[in-house]
Amino acid sequence: MTDNSNTSNKFNFGVKHYRVKIVRKKTSVIKNIISVISYAIFIWLLLIGITLLIYVADVKIRAMKGDNTPPNFNAYVVLTGSMIPDIMPKDVIFTKKVDIEDIEVGDVITFVSSDNRFAGSIITHRVVDIIHEEGTDKYKFQTKGDNNNVADLALVEDYNVLGRVFFKIPKVGYIQDFLATQGGWIIVILIPCLAVLSYDIMKLFKAIGTKGSKKKIKSRMIL
Repeated sequence: MTDNSNTSNKFNFGVKHYRVKIVRKKTSVIKNIISVISYAIFIWLLLIGITLLIYVADVKIRAMKGDNTPPNFNAYVVLTGSMIPDIMPKDVIFTKKVDIEDIEVGDVITFVSSDNRFAGSIITHRVVDIIHEEGTDKYKFQTKGDNNNVADLALVEDYNVLGRVFFKIPKVGYIQDFLATQGGWIIVILIPCLAVLSYDIMKLFKAIGTKGSKKKIKSRMIL
């Protein structure tokens, strides 16, 4: 009968073997939540910054070319309830510049009013009729607010159309009102930026401290 213990010891060459147990470090739920929130805020601010940069660049480039017309995409805050229930006050609407010929009855357009009572105000209403002057190839639009009893008195000239509404975000106008207040932009933009930056700095110092402690342990083991 073969002695298995002697055989196994023969090939160990005097090296002791240890059982290594790997313990996974548990991350707290609060840290995960803070990390997700911080990165969400960072992405939100980054998107706002990129959008503003593109908008300003587009306006500047077209101005250099002598084009002072509205940009292809724009956003407006709705102040009145003339388009309830489709568009509510303080909703932010997004418009896209389109060819005048592509505007149809039922489209919601944003335009500069030619009504003397509103002194060139920007209005968003629905197109209820289209008048095409074949001789001049010009278009005029009859518009009406969904919540209004009668159509607008003044027709919309084609050159006063700023764009067609293609998207809206409810109640975001309240954020704009808050940003317009004294110190509002500091709370909404600066403080989140500082919070994200502080959190990342703390993580960096913690990582540096962990690496330093590991180097000390290794140096002690060598000695």
